[in-house]
Amino acid sequence: MSLWAAGAWPAAAQLRLAQVPIRGRAGLDSLARLGFEVADVRRVDGGLFAVIVVSPETERTLLAHAYQPAVVAGASPGLSPLATDTFRFYRSFDKPGVGIRATLAAWAATDSLIHVDSIGASVEGRPILAVKIGAPDDDPARPNVLFLATHHAREWVSTEMAMRLIRWLADSLSPTLRNTRDIWVIPVENPDGYQYTFTTDRLWRKNRRLNGNGTYGVDLNRNYPEFWGYDDAGSSSAPDAETYRGTGPASEPETRAMLTFHAAHPPVVAVSYHTYSGLVLYPYGFRAGDFSSDQPFLEALAGTDLAPSVKDSVPASIRTAYHPGPTWTLYSTNGEYNDWAYRAHGALAFTPELTSGCCTPDSGFYYGFVFPDDSVLLERVFRDNLPFALSVIAAAGDPVNAIGVSGVMPFPPRIESVWPETRVSLPTAEPAPFALTVRTLGGSVVTRSLQTDSLRRGLARVVWRSDVSTDQARAVRVEGAGLEAALITLAGAEPQDTGWKGWSRSPTALSGTASWGSVATEDTLTSPTTDLRGKRRIWLQFWTMRSGSTFVPGQRGRVQFSPDGGLTWTDVYALEGDGPAWVPVRVDLPLAANAGAARVRFIASGGFPWWVDAVGFASDSAGAFVSTAPVAGVSVSDNPVRGGSVTISWPSSAGAPRLSIYTFAGERLISETFAAGTPDYVWDLTHAGRRLPNGAYIVVVELDGQVYRKRLFVAR
Repeated sequence: MSLWAAGAWPAAAQLRLAQVPIRGRAGLDSLARLGFEVADVRRVDGGLFAVIVVSPETERTLLAHAYQPAVVAGASPGLSPLATDTFRFYRSFDKPGVGIRATLAAWAATDSLIHVDSIGASVEGRPILAVKIGAPDDDPARPNVLFLATHHAREWVSTEMAMRLIRWLADSLSPTLRNTRDIWVIPVENPDGYQYTFTTDRLWRKNRRLNGNGTYGVDLNRNYPEFWGYDDAGSSSAPDAETYRGTGPASEPETRAMLTFHAAHPPVVAVSYHTYSGLVLYPYGFRAGDFSSDQPFLEALAGTDLAPSVKDSVPASIRTAYHPGPTWTLYSTNGEYNDWAYRAHGALAFTPELTSGCCTPDSGFYYGFVFPDDSVLLERVFRDNLPFALSVIAAAGDPVNAIGVSGVMPFPPRIESVWPETRVSLPTAEPAPFALTVRTLGGSVVTRSLQTDSLRRGLARVVWRSDVSTDQARAVRVEGAGLEAALITLAGAEPQDTGWKGWSRSPTALSGTASWGSVATEDTLTSPTTDLRGKRRIWLQFWTMRSGSTFVPGQRGRVQFSPDGGLTWTDVYALEGDGPAWVPVRVDLPLAANAGAARVRFIASGGFPWWVDAVGFASDSAGAFVSTAPVAGVSVSDNPVRGGSVTISWPSSAGAPRLSIYTFAGERLISETFAAGTPDYVWDLTHAGRRLPNGAYIVVVELDGQVYRKRLFVAR
């Protein structure tokens, strides 16, 4: 039965909330390619359903692809006030006296700090109004900060967020910030669509462009030039689709008005408000796995999943804080504002998806696109998001050194990953490194080039990359940059990687034949112990891929570290959402300096589909490139060693010899002082009860004030 043959919806309502059964991530991808924006994901009677907005035309598309949509019970968008526009706190664009344009005109007439101008006109001729708070003139010495809202017409909470922000900034912002910033707010970027949601169709999303096939509307947040039409998953070429991108980049007058405004007032920081999901998103969105080179500064302001920047205090919200991350952790988008503002103008651009949503529609208490017309609840959304808004205003003065609400600081230039791909984050001001020196598992030293591209050239950082998978790299040095790192341990779910407990070996591998993958609703992978005593500047490297959903906040991954063999554990990293591409993660471990039995574990909760590979402890100060030329005086019985033991000998002396044996990554395996006159030592090639892997080792003997070194190869 058609949705339009069921239920008692008013005839004027052309859009409905519907839910369709899906089977995990692939179902969401399929809906995206059909042009639907997935508004929510929920479990009903053990099944998984995607919540979408449908019209009679798009319902036929669903049926043609074997989807069976059903009306979301109780989710009527409350159409009764539409005919007379009698909402108590929401305001339409055109309503005399209290609408958006009337309210802004009244504020500008009575408040010398509020200035209103039109930056262009919509398809139907409505003005796109920009509000400036503070001095009426522009000053190049004052960095521009931009807040905008209502790209999507039905997202009324975003409009209210912007309007309340205007009033608060004029009334309460410190004079110091107000006098040293040019602050702009565009509360309604899509005035035609927004007005249409008050008069005709509460769930309308796009502008009101009459398309050539009789349908209406272009998704303005898929119409920006950057990555426009990159694929059909991040936007749609179908005019009746929710995510229709238009006939070309910036085909719409509303988008062109934004381009003109940005050219005249390029923002240092920009915030584009949307609803809903409870997220703070930033570039990139067009392709999973791509991070901005300026990730340190975006992350400092947006926070992390362990230290989020925006709380959610709206009663019964399904989250307590907003998830921060690249836009692709929600879903892929192209032609979207954030990516364009960042790429075209260098703006640190963010999209808060206001409120996380609540409950089920038939509970009688529901947040979603149809957020209640309730001043107390609207004020909670505003107050939750105000600290983040103030932090970006403050950050505009010095974004490279900004600290956000959560206290996250931009991480310094560093090596992000050693193997199988070396990634290095360097300041743009530094000369390009000409080479990467690599020490391999076998002890040889090779040189590799470092490469970058336009995606990885940011405002303040550049990410350089080099594929070192075939080198079996265990230590790397960036020539000319003063950066060096070495792996102390490395494991990747291969047969020789013993001692790990939990999860399953998966053929979805980054390198080699397998990775670890979570398969249970609650699943934990725990490493064997590693002695990190005496080590400095320790960090954890791993590569990760996941297939979760930000719509299901119970789906979450955590990484914990233990310095004492598992007696105590500390959360050091967390992640949520989608990520269908392998990406490296670096987690600094300040506790590791005193860790005699260090362990790490990965905890997947809520049925979080998660894979990890190339996991290892690493150090930024391992000394792996200290000269290892052999010095006469130490000999070994076999080199390379093909058996289970080797005899190490040194000159006879009355002194007490001290023997140390290191891996080439700098991990000390043996440190022992012998009685005076002892001439040799038999090493059985085991460590902590485990057979040592093949590779190169360094033998160091200190005797009578002399230091003797010998390179030893194990090749069984």
